[in-house]
Amino acid sequence: MNKIDESGIPGKIRQTLSEHDEIVAAYIFGSYARGHARADSDIDIGILLKDDTGGSGIYPARLAGELKDACKTGHAIDVRILNRGSLRFLHQVLKGKLIFSRDDSKRIKFETTTILKYLDFKPFLEEYDRMRKQRLLQ
Repeated sequence: MNKIDESGIPGKIRQTLSEHDEIVAAYIFGSYARGHARADSDIDIGILLKDDTGGSGIYPARLAGELKDACKTGHAIDVRILNRGSLRFLHQVLKGKLIFSRDDSKRIKFETTTILKYLDFKPFLEEYDRMRKQRLLQ
């Protein structure tokens, strides 16, 4: 894994997240992670919590505000809690970049479990997508 530039946005995000004991791991995903961000793109952050009790609607918004202040960026920051995400969404997040890990064993267990579940369910997702596309074309 590449060393994070502590002076850049990922480094500032990492530094801020390290102050939150409830956060196990965090990922940047979406256009910013792929290097395709535009001036109007937001920065998507996926947060894995020790447990899901802090994942109310207020928590992600409050954390997003804190991250935006720390980064001093014009980009909006969208924080999503990974503990209750759909398999398809979690798979997209894991294609992003890990920017913070407090507990590697919990993070690796989360990643492994998510990938295995996704691979088991992938044929059903593909069939669903195929049928949905057929209906749209009719």
